[in-house]
Amino acid sequence: MTALSELSDAHLILLAVQLCINGDVSALPRLQSRFRGTPSVDIFLRIILTFLPESTEPARYTSVLENLANGSASQSAEEDADIDTASVSELSASAARKQVQRLHLLPLRYPGHQIQDESERSLVQFLIHRAHRIDSESGLQPFILELLQPFIHTSKYLQTWAISTALPLLRFNYEYHCENDVALSLEIIESLDSGSAVNILLSKTDLQDKGGDVGRDLRGLVGPWMYGNASSKRRKLNQLERLGSISIFDNQNNSTESRTSGWQDVNEWLLSTGIRDFPLAVEAVEKWSGPQDMDLGGYGEPSEPVLSDDQTQLVLNYGQAALAAIYATTETTPVSLDGSCRILSRVASLLDIPGHSILRIYQNELEPLDLDLTSLSDISRGAILQNALLEPSNPLTLPTLHSVSFLDAILVSIRTLNGFGHAISCRTAADTSLLASNEMQLSELRSVFETLQRDHKSGHDWRKIRLQLLWLRDWGCSGQSREHKMRARAGHGLFWRVPLVLLEVDVLKAMLSARQYALAVELYAKPLSSSPLPPEQIEAAVTESMFASYDNATNGNKTRGGIKRASEMLESFGPYFPQSDSFRQIKALIFATHSLSFYSLTLQHGVPFQPVSIRVHHDPLSLIGKVLEQNPKAYTELDNLLTIGRHLVTAGFPAHPKDNDDPIHSKSTPTQEEELLTSDHRIISLSISAALEANDFDTAYSYVLTRLSPPSIISNDPATKDDMSWRAAYNAGRHRPSMAESPNNPLQSQILRLSQRMELLSLALVLTPSPENLPEILAVWRRCDEEMTSLRARESAEAEHWDTRGDNIASNSTIPGGFGPPDTELDALETERAKRSRAGNARRTARLAGSYEEAPMGLFEVARGAAQAISKTAFPLRGAVPAVAASAAGRGSSDSRRISMDTIGTEEGSGGEGGRVRKRDVVSNMVTGGLASGIGWVLGAQPVNSGNNSNLDG
Repeated sequence: MTALSELSDAHLILLAVQLCINGDVSALPRLQSRFRGTPSVDIFLRIILTFLPESTEPARYTSVLENLANGSASQSAEEDADIDTASVSELSASAARKQVQRLHLLPLRYPGHQIQDESERSLVQFLIHRAHRIDSESGLQPFILELLQPFIHTSKYLQTWAISTALPLLRFNYEYHCENDVALSLEIIESLDSGSAVNILLSKTDLQDKGGDVGRDLRGLVGPWMYGNASSKRRKLNQLERLGSISIFDNQNNSTESRTSGWQDVNEWLLSTGIRDFPLAVEAVEKWSGPQDMDLGGYGEPSEPVLSDDQTQLVLNYGQAALAAIYATTETTPVSLDGSCRILSRVASLLDIPGHSILRIYQNELEPLDLDLTSLSDISRGAILQNALLEPSNPLTLPTLHSVSFLDAILVSIRTLNGFGHAISCRTAADTSLLASNEMQLSELRSVFETLQRDHKSGHDWRKIRLQLLWLRDWGCSGQSREHKMRARAGHGLFWRVPLVLLEVDVLKAMLSARQYALAVELYAKPLSSSPLPPEQIEAAVTESMFASYDNATNGNKTRGGIKRASEMLESFGPYFPQSDSFRQIKALIFATHSLSFYSLTLQHGVPFQPVSIRVHHDPLSLIGKVLEQNPKAYTELDNLLTIGRHLVTAGFPAHPKDNDDPIHSKSTPTQEEELLTSDHRIISLSISAALEANDFDTAYSYVLTRLSPPSIISNDPATKDDMSWRAAYNAGRHRPSMAESPNNPLQSQILRLSQRMELLSLALVLTPSPENLPEILAVWRRCDEEMTSLRARESAEAEHWDTRGDNIASNSTIPGGFGPPDTELDALETERAKRSRAGNARRTARLAGSYEEAPMGLFEVARGAAQAISKTAFPLRGAVPAVAASAAGRGSSDSRRISMDTIGTEEGSGGEGGRVRKRDVVSNMVTGGLASGIGWVLGAQPVNSGNNSNLDG
């Protein structure tokens, strides 16, 4: 065996290669010591790098590397004898040199790897290249740290590289997330820019309750990686990345920018996490204290500051990112509110913000907040957007005393709103307080009230709710002095633009909606002098609430539903507003609605009646007509219907809808008394029409005489006359009851019914407000007069027949030896006479009971009414008609002493006897004679000479 001392340098190199291939490198330091030339550690390091299998455990050759680097090796011949040189001893020196020249040794520096300090020793380059070889060839990444660990503290560069590259790699693949299917490599982790590195290293981060630990990953993965972010390659990658984007740190120099941009990527990750997974962002802030909180695995100096000159700024930026995460989240759950409070408390404590120990977020009482938010008064809407939350100039997120105090107040406001069941995000609350207009703040406040009113089962304490809402308006400054209020303007409040009176009005309405009547009266009406609202505002708010309950009611009964609530409000507040017109109107409306609820009423298209139908109807009184149509016997309840109509008029609804084409209703606004009178007339007219539809002529006749024609309502002033009463009388007068149409009815009944009709027609003539209606009335009256003449003739003929028959019977009974009439004929004769007498008495009694003047059929009134109506027009007989009427009246007056009421029915057949003149004949003569040249054409009369007037009495 050839001794080492006999081998050339080429032989020694080939022997070193052979030993590395065999995995035995312990003898390499001795080979190095036998070199005849200058012993170079690079040759042996390259041989190990090239030929030593990467699967070899680093513990087997790390000491060899130390010896090679230090140049220390044993020189004893005994140890040399242990080295087998047979594989190279037979080669000649030239052959050995040729084989050495054919060796392709790897370079010490890993291709593409830039070492910051070119003076770094060859061993550092070897170790980095060897680590890459282990990773790429064997995948045994745990060997990397075993290889580097003995040499980490020998080189600052190697220490930084091991901490920022190898340590995160091994922790990510083998310690923190060993379940990963795809592992990171040194090649990948070295090629990452800061943004990609943060996203990849934190890609497997999860909540602690799911097995993750975001604080650990930030501290043990991101922290070490950022430790080496200032290396030349990473700096170059980050600079290339920033060339395509605008840096938010434009006010800082390039050096500071390169050293802080990596941490800014962490801040952006925190912000984006707050948007997609807010609980994870909360856990990150609570478990990680920022850039100075990193776990270097014991390979770095624990007390060594990282970027000490910018450490304060880095922590400030981190606190800004944490506050930005609060504004960025859109979650509105109690969990997100609690997380926001925890973040704020953590940031305030971490940055030692003054007053952080007395944040309001964990206090139950709502005390006035004396804030100075002048720096936020000019904030723009863009400052609250996501891409501006991390701007260093953003006063909303930059951690200061003012921004932390403002966020504290916002979170307390959100907590208060959550207690109402109204959840909003922090961004919405900040936008409402700082940027919302008056209308927007009022809209948000109204939505709060809607939420409270929807939650009827929660049993809200409205006294407490009112105080909370007042606090929300200006954060407790409502009860302060005027100077404090003006100073607190800078502190805003969530609804500070909403006037205090308007807020109190909404609170009052909400209390009424929640049926807190006693509390509402206590706070706002008892006494009125100390109420937070003026009396007119209270009255308007209560009125609006009553109408709201009324309109939402489905039943008109005042003991149920919305009508009941409106009645309770009226009962509660009515005593405090005894002179209120609106309260009086709503009271009348409730009474009318309650009365209508007892009738069956369906509107058009089968829609059932609801109370709101009255308020939206253009003519509410017409609903009574529908009641009469749909309830067959409703017309018999006239007094109840009149009361309903009067209540509707009192409630402010017109008795008759306005008609611009109607001169009667367009002249002036009617008084309350006139409206009530019109309502009565209209309802009576509708009831008369309903009675006639039911063929109940007697009820219609009674309503006309007793309801439409008392002397108090008959006036010569046309302004007080209406267009309904005369038409009701006219319709009743022209109605032909079925009894009158039957030929089997007694003649006296037909005459009585016809007399009643003529009496109604005469009343219609008196009540008509316009002479244009005279022809229509007189035409019907003329037909009735003709029918009456026919019936009177039949009556006279029957009377003469019975008188003649009686005389014959009487004369036959005096003949001696003759036979008297049969007893049955005598009985029939007596019966007929008694019947005629009773009919006359009944007719006389009925006329006296129903008349308001002397004439049973109103014939003189017919004449007087016609004369009055005609005198108001350009009628040709303007002067003749009154004379004729007066003449007729004089005749009637002079003969009234000789005419009794029953002679009309019993003695009209002998019109010429005793000089008796019938009133019907007087009117007939007047109409057909005196008015023939004027309106006589209506009656079909022919002009006659005055000398022939005496022939017209038949």
